[in-house]
Amino acid sequence: MPTDNHHLFLKNRSQEFGADRCFICGCHIPEGSPLRSREHVFPQWLLRELDLWDGTIHQLNDELLQYRKLTVPCCKPCNGGDLSPVEVRVKAAFLDGIAAFSALNRRDLFIWLGKIYYGLIYKESLRPRYVREQEGERLIPESHLRSVSFHHFLLQSAGGFVSWGPDAPGPASFHFFECLDDERSSRRFDYMDDIYAPIIGLRMGRIGVVCILQDWGRSENVQQLQLNAARKMKLHPTQFREVYARLSYMTKVSWKHKKHMIIGVNDHALVIAGDPGPFSGTFVLDEYVQTLSHIWEVPLEAVYRDGFTFSTICDEFGTHNVAASHDVVFTAPYGTTGLWPAHRISTAHLAPVQPVTD
Repeated sequence: MPTDNHHLFLKNRSQEFGADRCFICGCHIPEGSPLRSREHVFPQWLLRELDLWDGTIHQLNDELLQYRKLTVPCCKPCNGGDLSPVEVRVKAAFLDGIAAFSALNRRDLFIWLGKIYYGLIYKESLRPRYVREQEGERLIPESHLRSVSFHHFLLQSAGGFVSWGPDAPGPASFHFFECLDDERSSRRFDYMDDIYAPIIGLRMGRIGVVCILQDWGRSENVQQLQLNAARKMKLHPTQFREVYARLSYMTKVSWKHKKHMIIGVNDHALVIAGDPGPFSGTFVLDEYVQTLSHIWEVPLEAVYRDGFTFSTICDEFGTHNVAASHDVVFTAPYGTTGLWPAHRISTAHLAPVQPVTD
């Protein structure tokens, strides 16, 4: 007899797996079912606004998948009834700019960003690790989906089946940053996540957000010289990736698995959050730079030497490193390439950047 939260508290909703199940409520929607629809993981309105319809994302096996094909099975009640109003509110805020987006209801933000995070995992659980073995091993095993079942349980808030108390801060921390925009669609969007920690980074035109989906507001008051500077700047794509790397590293080294009291009444569950505790943890430079080099897509030795690295955001005194446009190329201090998105551009002919202590 199942004893997970879905079965204990929600009668008609569960976490199910496979191409004939709604990724939100778990109902059976085989091909041909009148209830079957598809949910675009990155919503269609966002793909249109940023001209990303034919853009591509790297899967875990490094194959490319077009954003327009990045869909998951979803029943019509979940798609049109529960998720649609959230999309309407998020789209309106996006069109109004970063101030409106950062002022969105935290529940809407959690559902919208949490749906993207879970939708990507679900999509990769449907795809074969090896193209020649269509029925073989998946990119994401079912066991990993089960490991994020509590996140899926919280997503039932979209239909009003789960809520939490207190209302704020809610399940997630949100870090907002203003970013430089560009006319070219290929430069206007970036997405990063971590399958082992519930964190995502999303850059959409002028709006950048890093979200830790289940730390219950713990990280929002984190103080670090570079993060404080980044909140006062318009970030270049390379700088936004540095921000994500810093928050990702600090999230993982300070992560605490928190248990929650859940009260169930009439097919509705209330999660009692409690005190999330302080966001604390050591910042070990030679550990952090491993995350940074991965995010910038350059070798570790290109950004770290003899206990030194550098920041694209500010120097050790907090002086901002302001980039005028996307055309600026940040160079690896100990390498011969730029940093993402210029990681394939040779900079051997340029003067090296002097690193500063982090």
